Amino acid sequence: MSSLTRYKALHAGIALASIALIGAAAGQAESPATAACPTQFFLGGALGTNVSFEQPSPGIPIGNQTCWRPGLPTPPAAAAAGWTMHSSNQGDRVCSQLIPSTAPGPHGTSMLKFTAGGNEGGVYQALTVLPTGNYMFSVWVYVLSGQVAVQSSAGVGGPVAWTTKLGQWEQLHVCNNSTFPADNMVIYNQDPNGGSFYVDRVELREIPNTN
Repeated sequence: MSSLTRYKALHAGIALASIALIGAAAGQAESPATAACPTQFFLGGALGTNVSFEQPSPGIPIGNQTCWRPGLPTPPAAAAAGWTMHSSNQGDRVCSQLIPSTAPGPHGTSMLKFTAGGNEGGVYQALTVLPTGNYMFSVWVYVLSGQVAVQSSAGVGGPVAWTTKLGQWEQLHVCNNSTFPADNMVIYNQDPNGGSFYVDRVELREIPNTN
């Protein structure tokens, strides 16, 4: 079973229930996965490709929107190189675009805007096989509508962090261990009514074992 299929299997079973429990309104408590992450230091540099969304995908200039839905012949490459778009089981239309970044803190010139017609619309990047260890996945997200979930393990039961704010930047992070190894960087809208968000400053770094 592919990592993306495993991720879809996870959310087919628990994502909507989790949304119902956590709620999409601003001000809800952060995900326990976020609170559990250690913050002492990193063991290495950032992993992944084009994690600041500075490089456009071939043939998609910065500022141009690219859209896709299942059944169309065009591969679902996101506007940012190295990232792939994903739609819902219902085949909702998804779109991505590189626009000037407004993220807080140090950032490049571009960020990714994503619009999803339903739940599970978002972008992901499959990672090469990583050594056994603990990893922190950190993402800055600005939700225009809907609710965003992030995950770095596609295995069923892996930790997930959810946005709690609308109309402002919010940092989400989840931590993985050898039970749920980091094999993907996943940033998805999980509101069945669709949603739109900005994302920038993605990081995946190895962290100390705190067990």
